[in-house]
Amino acid sequence: MTLPLDDPIANYLYGLAWEKAIERLAEPPQSPSGPVTKDEHLALIATLSDFSAGIETNILTATYYACQFQASQAEIGRACGISRQAVRQRLAKATAAQEERKRRYAYWDYDYEGYDDY
Repeated sequence: MTLPLDDPIANYLYGLAWEKAIERLAEPPQSPSGPVTKDEHLALIATLSDFSAGIETNILTATYYACQFQASQAEIGRACGISRQAVRQRLAKATAAQEERKRRYAYWDYDYEGYDDY
């Protein structure tokens, strides 16, 4: 599979990922333009995986807040080029993550063991 050379976003992300992957390598890469060895490919894959997780988090956050600002699921789907079902799935995942975050940082969830009752 080849990289689509006419996609500027894919090219930019590839270049950025390769720069970050070089930082993971124990020694300089054989080629500055892209991975050549197994270790270089593994470093690039790990970096792209990190990017993917970050992008997914941002998509979920943006979906959650778009709904908070009264954007319909159909509008979000058209903006992303995905079905309303996919938007609902993302929204459910984002809402669950938001609820987990609220629960984790809620005042009453802290452990007060060891404090005397008044």
